[in-house]
Amino acid sequence: MMLDVRGLQPPQPAVMIMEALGKLPVGETLEVIGDKPFVDMLGRLEEAGYRVELKEVGGAFVLRIMKTEDSRELRMEIRECDDKLDEITEETNVGKLLKAYPESLKILVKYGFSPLENPEMRKTLARTITLKQAKELIGMGDEKFREMMEELKELEEDR
Repeated sequence: MMLDVRGLQPPQPAVMIMEALGKLPVGETLEVIGDKPFVDMLGRLEEAGYRVELKEVGGAFVLRIMKTEDSRELRMEIRECDDKLDEITEETNVGKLLKAYPESLKILVKYGFSPLENPEMRKTLARTITLKQAKELIGMGDEKFREMMEELKELEEDR
């Protein structure tokens, strides 16, 4: 099975890899082509019993993942969040923010959190990550992050 995740923003590649591995039969190999070296996935895959091999080929990275008898399902931790949000900070859970302030989605997407446009990503990813972690995942600069936080804080003031 092949999967091309080039050009996708984190964590989309990880989500797609986990979905593909869930469908992969034991003994089969998933080949993933990406433009980054999958460093965040390698340890998790090995801990979960997968055999992994990473090669750089012509400026792209090819991750080969073989599902073994010992392989366990990889999951993103998903926590249900309530509607209560006392204050928007960098430690605010994205899912909680979106639930408390649905209009925050436009602000987040405007600042580069485009995976949140996908409803499935909002259901899974948003519940697992804080604003600060999301900033790091997409490589957002400090100044841009401050601007975004200011816009988000205005949502609190409007209520």
